[in-house]
Amino acid sequence: MNPGIPQSAQYPVQQQPPFDPAQIDDDADLIDIKELLRTLWRRRMVILGSVLFITSLALLIVFQLTPRYTASALLTLQTRQEAVVDIQAVMSGLSTDASVIRTELDVISSRRLIGKLVDTLKLTKDPEFNGALREPNPFTQALNPKTYLSHDWLLALGLASVDEETLSEEERQAMEQAKVVDAVTEALNVSNPKLSYTIQIAFESEDPKKAAQLANTLANLYLTDQLEAKFEATQRATDWLSERIGDLKTRVVNAEQAVQEYREKNEIIESGKDGTVNEQQLAELNAQLVTARTDLAEAEARYSQVKSRLGGRTSAASLGEVLNSPLIQRLGEQEAEVRRKLAEIAKRYGPRHPDTIAVTSELNDIRGKISEETAKITKSVENEVRVARARVDTLSQNLEVLKKENTTAEKARVELRELEREAQSSRVLLETFLSRFKETSNQEDLQQADARIISQAEMPVEASFPKKKLILAVAVVLSGMVGLGLAFLLEALDNGFRALEHVEKVNRIKGLGMIPKLTALKLKGLTPFRYAVKKPTSAYSEALRSVYTSLMFGHPGDSRPKSLLVTSSLPGEGKTTFSLSLALLLSRAGNLKVLYIEADLRRANIAKSMIETDEKAPSIAQYLSGAVEHWEECLFKDGATGLDLILAGGKTDYPQTLLQSDRMKRLVTDADERYDLVIIDTPPLLAVSDAVIISHYVDVALFVVKWESTARDAVRNALELLRKAGAPLGGAILTQVDVKRHAYYGYGDYASYYGRYGDYYAN
Repeated sequence: MNPGIPQSAQYPVQQQPPFDPAQIDDDADLIDIKELLRTLWRRRMVILGSVLFITSLALLIVFQLTPRYTASALLTLQTRQEAVVDIQAVMSGLSTDASVIRTELDVISSRRLIGKLVDTLKLTKDPEFNGALREPNPFTQALNPKTYLSHDWLLALGLASVDEETLSEEERQAMEQAKVVDAVTEALNVSNPKLSYTIQIAFESEDPKKAAQLANTLANLYLTDQLEAKFEATQRATDWLSERIGDLKTRVVNAEQAVQEYREKNEIIESGKDGTVNEQQLAELNAQLVTARTDLAEAEARYSQVKSRLGGRTSAASLGEVLNSPLIQRLGEQEAEVRRKLAEIAKRYGPRHPDTIAVTSELNDIRGKISEETAKITKSVENEVRVARARVDTLSQNLEVLKKENTTAEKARVELRELEREAQSSRVLLETFLSRFKETSNQEDLQQADARIISQAEMPVEASFPKKKLILAVAVVLSGMVGLGLAFLLEALDNGFRALEHVEKVNRIKGLGMIPKLTALKLKGLTPFRYAVKKPTSAYSEALRSVYTSLMFGHPGDSRPKSLLVTSSLPGEGKTTFSLSLALLLSRAGNLKVLYIEADLRRANIAKSMIETDEKAPSIAQYLSGAVEHWEECLFKDGATGLDLILAGGKTDYPQTLLQSDRMKRLVTDADERYDLVIIDTPPLLAVSDAVIISHYVDVALFVVKWESTARDAVRNALELLRKAGAPLGGAILTQVDVKRHAYYGYGDYASYYGRYGDYYAN
């Protein structure tokens, strides 16, 4: 070994192995099931306590709650209406639309219908719904703010509305009624199952019989309310129709009277279906005129024919009027007979025969009669023409007079028809209203509710509230969740280290061991380092040896560190106890020559802890300051173990200057040559930086962490100081480990077995 070179340079293999961030990142992405289970096991009392506490509290509350019973009545809306008579109803049936069903639910739960229920069952006298009748609960009164606040404060906070003392009796009863209606409404639940036309009316009450009574009564009130609504609508329609019919009757009478008066005033006389008299006269006169004109035309034609025959060669005897005359016909027959007779006599006797002459005279006489009769007929035809013409003229004059009269009458009839139409419309409207009045009057006895009860509410057997099994099950589940949440929350808030693997993972440093905490019962007045010497086979001593073994044999080859620096992040973490206990234990074994150096020049306390100290022995501060020439003069040997110690002595003004001096470096170098192991106890890193300075002179720096106590940030910051300074970190040690609690937490490392296998130790 080269005495001029520090041990940290001679043992490079003792440095921390390089840290691989990728390895930590890969491990961070994985869920450590074992660690999760260990966390649950460590916090099992928190979880179990949460479950027991919340479940017990829920159990206590459940059994303190008053049981409530729910009874339900089921109604169905009538989707098929029974048509007793084929008339239109005044109030039609309900539609099956979803909005209509929702409206019916609101009607059932309306304050108007609930008010009827309250009045029917006299619920204002029921203490269950009228809180004023209930006996005050001392516990509730204690929690009620009205007990402690004045009325003005209650008004300001909205806990009171008006001063009840100023209310009249009617107002007080109305307020009491409103509160009872509110209480009953809270106990009511009206629902409509999906895809159905049914309505469920459910009431919750402390009395099962009362719950059924409330549901059935409300269902009946709802049906009665529907009928009353229809009766009221029908009655209103009947009253309105009756009033309108009276008005219409008066209107019809007035209209018909106006028509009649107008007829009389304008002398318009109807004659059945043929219209007025004037119209009939005009039609008849017109027909007569047509006939007269036809007769005149015929007479003129005959007269013209007669005149033409008289003036021409044709005999008038051939005229139709002549031929049709009975006299002419008889004379013609006589003429024919006389002519036949004349022909026979003339043939027999000749023209001069007296008989022939007599017959000829008879024939001429007959012909004279015919001519005379023909002249009479011709004169008659002429007279007919004059009569026909006179008749035509008379009828024409009369027709013109009637036309003028009819024009005047027609003008009057225009207004008459308007009056008649008004009278007719009033008459039709009156008949319609009369018919509707009869139909509406008949409906009063035929009204049906739009719903019917299909299931009466029955008295429930079991309470619907509280559901004890469900509440307890939920309480157990929720309490378990709360317990798990608290467990993980406490674990997340836990800022200390309880296992070496935690220290290794978080701080990327090797874990060397865990030192058990010595209780006062075990120490029995001894200091921990004297206990290690007195109990060399105890768990505490074995833990010290385990740390030394991990440190010495945790390096490749035969290289072993000889100078050790022991430090921590904060005071009170047990670094002095650990370093001195290790030094005394190894020195007491006799196979190693050990030197313990107290390098805490600010708070020296070893001299106070040692029973046998040489107060005359110089301190390391005196050597470093030059008051003592050689460091060997500062050595002090422990009589019980043979350990060589160099104590810090009193406080110095410039400790860092002394520790950075060549004397300190020479001390460590010379001690490495003369001793098998040099242990240097240094101040905490976060308090002062003395340990950083000394770390450049040693082979390995050991970092002490107090179990469960030291904050993780403090450990990380302290290690960061050593890493930045290039200190040779050898590993970390957990001190003051509560063995029972550590085993209880279930970490599963070797410290968990200290308490399990006590036969191996002599504690």
